[in-house]
Amino acid sequence: MKNYWLWGESVLSEIPIDLERIKQGDVNKETLRAAIIAELDAVNLYEEMANLTENEDLKTILLDIAKEEKVHVAMFQSVLIEADDEFLKIMADYSLGKY
Repeated sequence: MKNYWLWGESVLSEIPIDLERIKQGDVNKETLRAAIIAELDAVNLYEEMANLTENEDLKTILLDIAKEEKVHVAMFQSVLIEADDEFLKIMADYSLGKY
């Protein structure tokens, strides 16, 4: 995966999987986790850029894109919950709805 740099710092996480070493039954779960990591990186990148700019139009656009990326995170998590019983249990145990 190509890495991107902003002000001398890497802005993307390294995806912690090696597809050649994953059991066939876990490929979809690992792909979903990698997608969630990528989307969270995008959220962070757009929000950081929004905080740096003084241009209100640009700030609005960047924050709107960050919000779209958060929707993608939720979409991937919804699919991961269906694919990973352990993740489902953890999400149920620690859901904000419990509090």
